[in-house]
Amino acid sequence: SKSCTGVLEDEMTCSVCQELFKDPVTLRCGHNFCRECVCEYWKGKTSPSCPICRAGSATSDLITNHTLRNIADSYKNEGKKPKGQSKSVCSQHEEVLKLYCLEDEEAICLVCEKSRKHKNHEFLPIEEAAQEFKEELKKSLKPLQDIQQKIAELKEKYRRNLNNIHDQADKTEKQIKGDFVKLHRFLNEEEKNLLADLKKEKEEKEQKMRAMEESIEQDLTSVSKVIKDIQQKLDEEDQIFM
Repeated sequence: SKSCTGVLEDEMTCSVCQELFKDPVTLRCGHNFCRECVCEYWKGKTSPSCPICRAGSATSDLITNHTLRNIADSYKNEGKKPKGQSKSVCSQHEEVLKLYCLEDEEAICLVCEKSRKHKNHEFLPIEEAAQEFKEELKKSLKPLQDIQQKIAELKEKYRRNLNNIHDQADKTEKQIKGDFVKLHRFLNEEEKNLLADLKKEKEEKEQKMRAMEESIEQDLTSVSKVIKDIQQKLDEEDQIFM
């Protein structure tokens, strides 16, 4: 027969999902189900009915069973509590493991100690063996810690080198930018000076050309006047001979 705990769990189990009730509801007929389960069961059905006794029901008739929900929640929470940890026992004799066989390197019970399998073997109390293992682990831990220290020092060295590379790169970048600022300033000054010299040279040449143009214009005027005077005299002489 089932234990009281088993019977109680059956009473708190939904017959649809076969799990402990989640938000249990009671139908007209008195049967209980998870709200989600019974609603899913009724999907597509024209006449909702109890999944157990087929008695007619409806969504509007679903009543939350607070008492059953509280009991189910308490049962779930009780099941989640950690149980007291028991000592390890021998799988063969179901006796507590109290010794450690040095030859077979395994924990054994007092019955195993007398068996043929462990005849003439050396044993240690399991607590003492555990302590020796701890000491061995500590010994093996020291070289690993030394290696860890060396790796940490190497990592720090590489980190410093990386920082130096970054610092040097930043310094060089600033120097390059500074040099180019000076170069741009120098080129701008040179550009201004060259343009100023070009402008001055242009103005001087233009001034000379204008002066020459004026001189030529004066010469042209003088020549034109002389030609006019000569032409006038020629005209006068022609009239004399006529």
